[in-house]
Amino acid sequence: MAHPKFNGIGENMWIGPENEFTASIAIRSWYEEKKRYHIENDSCSSDCSNYKQLVWNTSYKVGCAITKCARVENIRYAAVFICNYAPGGSLSRRPYTPGIVCSQCSRYDRCTDFLCSNADRDQAIYYRFWYPRWEVPRPIVCDPLCLFIFFLRTLCFSVCVITVLIIQSRFPNILLEKEMLFSPEVVEIEPEKVEEKEEGIKGGKMKKKEEDKGKEKEEVKEEEDREKEEEEEEEEEEGDGEEDEEGEGEDLPP
Repeated sequence: MAHPKFNGIGENMWIGPENEFTASIAIRSWYEEKKRYHIENDSCSSDCSNYKQLVWNTSYKVGCAITKCARVENIRYAAVFICNYAPGGSLSRRPYTPGIVCSQCSRYDRCTDFLCSNADRDQAIYYRFWYPRWEVPRPIVCDPLCLFIFFLRTLCFSVCVITVLIIQSRFPNILLEKEMLFSPEVVEIEPEKVEEKEEGIKGGKMKKKEEDKGKEKEEVKEEEDREKEEEEEEEEEEGDGEEDEEGEGEDLPP
């Protein structure tokens, strides 16, 4: 696409030596093709497309440019002059209807230099954010859509930051709770709690030792009691044995 508004663009081109170029010479060369055009039957004896586009009745915008080339075919130091017309001519009909000058202008037009003109329609329009596809690299330009997206993203970012700050102020330990619930990492313990824990462990060990000593003493005492009971039983058995022997001796005859 060569234009942001007009889809059909007409084009005339002039190529010649750079030192012989003027815009008037180029346009006159296009107009000279009129000699080859027959408006009665809309035919050309040879190429007359430049003339037909030059006088096309619906074209009201024109833009021209020139570029220099070191060589174009057999022309050294050539100039290439191009004019674009909008709306462009289709070249499939007569370029205009013969008749009285400006007789087909609308009521909003004026007849200027034998042509229909309209100040509002013909004023120059600048398209700030449009560039043709072949223009590479393109200038960095932010159009209204780009600006809207930029401000929308900035707004979303600001809302996210404010939301995070509000949540952190309302729930200051939210990150710590998350680590306790979902992270296997060891949570730092305060030194006082560590000392209390160590003292508790030491106290538990001491208590266990004391309990073990108490159990050992009880076991020793039980063994001593058992030994005493066994000794007493043995003494009683020995005493009973002596009494039996004496009884037996008394029963024997003299």
